[in-house]
Amino acid sequence: MGKPEQKIEAIKETENNIANTFDGWYKTFEGAVENRVDWGLLKEYLPKNRNAKILDAAGGTGRIALPLARMGYSVTLCDISPNMLYVAKKKTLREKVVLNRVEILQCDIRSLGFADDSFDFVLCWDGAIEAAKELTRVVKKGGVVSLFLVNRCRGAIDLFSENPRSALAIVKSRCDYVRHHGEKYRAVNEGEARKLFAAEGIRVIGVYAVCGWMDVLGIAEKVRKSRGWKESFLKQTTQMVLKLSKEESAKGMSRHLVLYGEKK
Repeated sequence: MGKPEQKIEAIKETENNIANTFDGWYKTFEGAVENRVDWGLLKEYLPKNRNAKILDAAGGTGRIALPLARMGYSVTLCDISPNMLYVAKKKTLREKVVLNRVEILQCDIRSLGFADDSFDFVLCWDGAIEAAKELTRVVKKGGVVSLFLVNRCRGAIDLFSENPRSALAIVKSRCDYVRHHGEKYRAVNEGEARKLFAAEGIRVIGVYAVCGWMDVLGIAEKVRKSRGWKESFLKQTTQMVLKLSKEESAKGMSRHLVLYGEKK
């Protein structure tokens, strides 16, 4: 593995390269299901007070930040990619109703330039468990933090046909990394995630299995990539994934876990 600054530059380059096409994926059937599932879980944990301050870390083009601002929250959107943020700024300018409620900043989520206890709610949905300490630092006591984590079991399942030895090592090990979108991420299971956040003073209030369910459900690639579908089928698929995301017996099958926790 290269030096930290080299890894950061690689991540920035990757994100810059996909910025202009990033939103397009959420217009496909698979992306639409993922978006609805994300919101189906998120809405249960959002602050009741619409004056709450929210940090959307590694928030890309504002898929989550802008709807939150429309709901009345004050949102800080940060990302390492200037190209992603450029797209977010253009979208914000088109939606003048959110202009005064969204702040857009370029920063590395592993070194945030915010004071301790700055936000009522912090979310980071890029799978970077290495940023957990910094993200929990900036959330207020009694506030909620939400992170996407790479699921150890699913990472091993995806790798098994290519490299069974490495796949088995991932399942057995507590420190192995898996590759996702060309980058290495530390993979965890639910138990490891709970221990990690407990050590940071976070009381875990929910862990859900998200992403990667299209393979498990056997939905054809043609359907997954399509941009036209029956609303009834989208609704049924979303309901199925939401149900699976909460099932203990199914959690090892998803690509990511999303954790919600309250700071003590």
